[in-house]
Amino acid sequence: TPSLYLPYTKLSSSATNDQSQPPSSLIETMDKSKSLTQKDYKARLLSKSKITSTDVATLPKPGTTAPVSIKFLGEDKLAYLLPPDATSMTRQLFVLNTKTGEKTQIKVGGVATEEGKFSLEEQMRRERARLMATGVTSYELSGENKDGKVMGLIPNGNGLYLWDTTTNDPRLLVDATHENLPKGTTILDAKISADGSTLAFVANDEVYAMPVVEGEGGSPTQITSGARDVEGTTNGVSDYLAMEELSRPEGFWLSPNGQLLAFEQVDEAHIPPYRIVHQAAPGGLAPSLVPDM
Repeated sequence: TPSLYLPYTKLSSSATNDQSQPPSSLIETMDKSKSLTQKDYKARLLSKSKITSTDVATLPKPGTTAPVSIKFLGEDKLAYLLPPDATSMTRQLFVLNTKTGEKTQIKVGGVATEEGKFSLEEQMRRERARLMATGVTSYELSGENKDGKVMGLIPNGNGLYLWDTTTNDPRLLVDATHENLPKGTTILDAKISADGSTLAFVANDEVYAMPVVEGEGGSPTQITSGARDVEGTTNGVSDYLAMEELSRPEGFWLSPNGQLLAFEQVDEAHIPPYRIVHQAAPGGLAPSLVPDM
């Protein structure tokens, strides 16, 4: 039975990037006839080393780096997200052959957005999702298309990449600079239909859709209206309570064949602004508040 081993973290004064094997001292003493368990990979202090306050305050916390978003690609492959270095918060997409144990990184184009440079819309979504990782933080898989292929959709660097899972070379479908999109927009919540034929996403409070055609370019088309530049109104974006309290981040849903789309329209215009009290701030108010609000 194939096993997916989680990486381990060694606490020491010297950094290491070798996550493929347990510590050498462990290799020498363990019974090689037995399968490794999580206990074998437990983080431990090396001799004469100490845990400092810096170690405790550093992210990711020791021993917490593990594969996420694990999905099978057929019978003998699975995809997952994982930082290539146990000391990094930047995730990458990998594919593991469960028969041979071979691990392949799927190299996605574009420049990943760094922490502190996300748009306000993306910052809010990340806060609701409790997401601190950067890099490739999500991906979507379709079912088998008419050619029997499973297609992947990978958001990265404000662009969307189409991934034929039989290869290791995703290609750019659309990015925020496309002429059909508002200038300076942020692409949010991208989805691919179950049959791999249609892509949809949100940009500047409106939903867009476009056909997925292998080897050809496509153009996004705006399919909702009435929310852009209207204060307190959004189309296709989940409302605050649904994201924060109900763990429902989606604001629209594609039909399996990509021909229909249901979306949520939110109108929060009736909700007045509230003063945010900062006890330590002069006057007890946040400095960003508009006078006489």
